[in-house]
Amino acid sequence: MSRTDESSPAGAPALASPTRVLVVDAGEESTFRPLNGVGGIPGPVAGYPQFPDMTPLWRDAGVTVVRSFDWVSRLDTRNNPTSLFPDWDAPVDDPASYNFAATDEWVESVHSAGAEVMFTLASSIPSNKLPAQDIDAYGRVVEHIVRHYSQGWAGGPSTPIRIYEFGDQPDFGPLHFAGRPEEFYAMYRAFCEAVRRVDPSLTVGGPALAFPLEADAPYREGFLEFVRENDLPLDFFSFLWFTDGSRDPLDYRYVSAELRALLDHHGFTNTDLTLCYWNYLAVPSSTAPAAEKGAFQAATAIYLQDTVIDHAFFFRADSGRDPHYGILDPGGVGTADDDPDERSRALALAGRALTGHRLAVTGGDESGLACAASRDGDVVRVLLANYVAPDVALIERTEDRFTFRIPIGAERIELGLTLPPQRSELASAGVASARIDIRNLPWPGRTVSVTRTSTTGAVEGPHDARVSDAGDIQLDLDLAPQSVYLVELQARWSDWR
Repeated sequence: MSRTDESSPAGAPALASPTRVLVVDAGEESTFRPLNGVGGIPGPVAGYPQFPDMTPLWRDAGVTVVRSFDWVSRLDTRNNPTSLFPDWDAPVDDPASYNFAATDEWVESVHSAGAEVMFTLASSIPSNKLPAQDIDAYGRVVEHIVRHYSQGWAGGPSTPIRIYEFGDQPDFGPLHFAGRPEEFYAMYRAFCEAVRRVDPSLTVGGPALAFPLEADAPYREGFLEFVRENDLPLDFFSFLWFTDGSRDPLDYRYVSAELRALLDHHGFTNTDLTLCYWNYLAVPSSTAPAAEKGAFQAATAIYLQDTVIDHAFFFRADSGRDPHYGILDPGGVGTADDDPDERSRALALAGRALTGHRLAVTGGDESGLACAASRDGDVVRVLLANYVAPDVALIERTEDRFTFRIPIGAERIELGLTLPPQRSELASAGVASARIDIRNLPWPGRTVSVTRTSTTGAVEGPHDARVSDAGDIQLDLDLAPQSVYLVELQARWSDWR
């Protein structure tokens, strides 16, 4: 099976040649979509001293916003000493009834890294996923939590949080929400009313849909109908997507187009589309080499720029240690000893490249050879990824369905989801090298400093290169499968006097 799409990322079709010419036009600028968000645990905290400090990597990657959900404290609907509201018999208006300390510490860590927080309100998993017993009390507790994080109530953070998400994968079987859809809707209404009481200008959304291609579903169409009929705010509609079942970085284009059409059909034309989790693999039994994962990350970060997604969060931008399931998540980055690897370097290189002014690029393809370029002041950057889909992804499917098993202690939960149609174009074009032809540079006839950085950790340069009198320069790269390079050209003003 294959699919076609009238829209495509900047680039030409795959060409049957081992060398690809990529043309960067430094004279044609546009803007990047703000997709440099991450999810993950920012660092150690009481009870989890083994968690590494991720904030240096997040600074290097230029992370702009961090989704809070996979942190220690969550709002459970049943008594839990580690919950933001530990005892549901406690007085709601008393600051002493809340357990803010651990989450405050991590919020401050994110803010110190120069990023803002998207605060997600959901229960702990897998231990607590029941609906609220008293919806009015639940709403009042949410109101105080929002006041703490956006207005400083009860000693809240000095930097206010402006973005609030409700829910986390309520459609993920009984694993994340063990209630009826109507109970989830009622909690969303209470959440929205609570946020409105604090500050109607705050940004709200949800529901972090796990299976976004399941049609006529209660947490997709049913949720949207409830929101519309009750005139509730929905500034963004959030969903997640991992590619365990396809290994295709262009799944995101297909899934987001489907959801954009769904939102528009239901009248939510002004609602943003937020990809609240994305990564290569998420199922604990899924495996792939770090180089393959890193190449996928970089290629996907480039392809995402040409989707209708408004905001995106890579998950997980941490070690993968999970305080809730007690597993090492395959979506984590870095080695088992918390050293950098191809995944963490891909996160950093993509973050550095996809900022500033976006430059026009042609010559990439939809088979994993992805290229993006930018200009940020006196630096021009070119990010190039040669992701090669594994053979298992190229075997013709019998159906567009992926089934998998999630281990919860001794229990094994069987789940399944609908996949985008399989693309024959996913097969690599076999590119082994590239010539990067950068045109219309603003430094004609001048010498620039060139540095090449790879996700292997190798750095070549800086070395001098001359821009032609016409403002052009050509650079050659060997491209092994699963390789990623960031090429940086720095103007040398000292030689221009």
